[in-house]
Amino acid sequence: MKELAAEHNMTIHQVIQKGGLNQATISELMSGRTKHPKVSTIQKFCNGLNISLNDFFNSSRFL
Repeated sequence: MKELAAEHNMTIHQVIQKGGLNQATISELMSGRTKHPKVSTIQKFCNGLNISLNDFFNSSRFL
Protein backbone atom coordinates (compact mmCIF):
# COMPACT_ATOMS: atom_id res chain seq x y z
CA MET A 1 0.00 0.00 0.00
CA LYS A 2 2.84 2.36 0.82
CA GLU A 3 4.54 1.57 -2.48
CA LEU A 4 1.36 2.19 -4.45
CA ALA A 5 0.77 5.48 -2.66
CA ALA A 6 4.37 6.52 -3.31
CA GLU A 7 4.00 5.69 -7.01
CA HIS A 8 1.20 8.28 -7.06
CA ASN A 9 3.31 10.79 -5.10
CA MET A 10 1.07 10.47 -2.06
CA THR A 11 1.46 9.34 1.52
CA ILE A 12 -0.79 6.70 3.06
CA HIS A 13 -2.32 9.46 5.18
CA GLN A 14 -3.24 11.45 2.06
CA VAL A 15 -4.76 8.37 0.39
CA ILE A 16 -6.91 7.43 3.37
CA GLN A 17 -8.14 11.01 3.80
CA LYS A 18 -9.02 11.36 0.12
CA GLY A 19 -10.62 7.90 0.01
CA GLY A 20 -12.54 8.28 3.26
CA LEU A 21 -10.86 5.35 4.97
CA ASN A 22 -10.43 4.72 8.67
CA GLN A 23 -6.82 4.86 9.91
CA ALA A 24 -7.36 1.78 12.08
CA THR A 25 -8.52 -0.26 9.07
CA ILE A 26 -5.42 0.63 7.08
CA SER A 27 -3.15 -0.02 10.09
CA GLU A 28 -4.63 -3.50 10.48
CA LEU A 29 -4.14 -4.24 6.78
CA MET A 30 -0.58 -2.98 6.73
CA SER A 31 0.36 -4.89 9.89
CA GLY A 32 -1.12 -8.12 8.57
CA ARG A 33 -3.76 -8.42 11.30
CA THR A 34 -6.41 -8.22 8.58
CA LYS A 35 -5.66 -10.59 5.74
CA HIS A 36 -8.92 -10.39 3.78
CA PRO A 37 -10.04 -6.79 3.27
CA LYS A 38 -13.53 -6.01 2.07
CA VAL A 39 -13.90 -4.96 -1.56
CA SER A 40 -15.37 -1.69 -0.29
CA THR A 41 -12.14 -0.98 1.61
CA ILE A 42 -10.04 -1.65 -1.49
CA GLN A 43 -12.41 0.56 -3.50
CA LYS A 44 -11.97 3.42 -1.06
CA PHE A 45 -8.19 3.01 -1.24
CA CYS A 46 -8.43 3.11 -5.03
CA ASN A 47 -10.65 6.19 -4.83
CA GLY A 48 -7.98 7.87 -2.72
CA LEU A 49 -5.42 7.12 -5.42
CA ASN A 50 -7.85 8.03 -8.20
CA ILE A 51 -7.44 4.61 -9.84
CA SER A 52 -9.93 1.88 -10.70
CA LEU A 53 -10.19 -1.50 -9.02
CA ASN A 54 -9.10 -2.94 -12.35
CA ASP A 55 -5.92 -0.83 -12.28
CA PHE A 56 -5.30 -1.92 -8.69
CA PHE A 57 -5.58 -5.63 -9.45
CA ASN A 58 -3.69 -5.35 -12.74
CA SER A 59 -0.71 -3.97 -10.84
CA SER A 60 2.52 -5.94 -11.26
CA ARG A 61 2.20 -6.85 -7.55
CA PHE A 62 -0.58 -9.29 -8.44
CA LEU A 63 0.98 -10.85 -11.53
